[in-house]
Amino acid sequence: MFFIDERFRGLPASREQVLVLHQSINSPHLAIPSKPAGPAQAFVLGLRGAGGFAVFIYLFLSEAQDCAVYVPGRRGTSTEDYQHDEAEALAFVESMGFMMDNTNFHGLPVDQQDELLKTLPLFYKDPKLAPGAAKSRAEGKRTASTNLGRLLASF
Repeated sequence: MFFIDERFRGLPASREQVLVLHQSINSPHLAIPSKPAGPAQAFVLGLRGAGGFAVFIYLFLSEAQDCAVYVPGRRGTSTEDYQHDEAEALAFVESMGFMMDNTNFHGLPVDQQDELLKTLPLFYKDPKLAPGAAKSRAEGKRTASTNLGRLLASF
């Protein structure tokens, strides 16, 4: 079971701590408690720490430059519990309408791993500081403008 923990604004991690990284390939419109409704991107992140393993769900609200971090009910789990938590996290975000893709983080070259750690909003203490956040917001506005232009041109 996962619940929102308002104390978390990001999940800074080193390359060695990342066990798995799933990223949504779509951005459904969400209404998250105490957050403005809008398009969101989901990440499921498995981390290894001194106390064991943990899975987190990070929802990034691109228009609001805000996030919601869902934490597991238990942390520092065993390998078997971790695998169950990862499956539960994926089922949870998919139930919200996200289509998830495994980035195969450890299969990527080190420079691409570093690029993900430097650009994805979930790895920053504040999502507004992530370089990828500003880019996704600009792309969203550009897409909306393009769609509006195409709609008006069709008349």
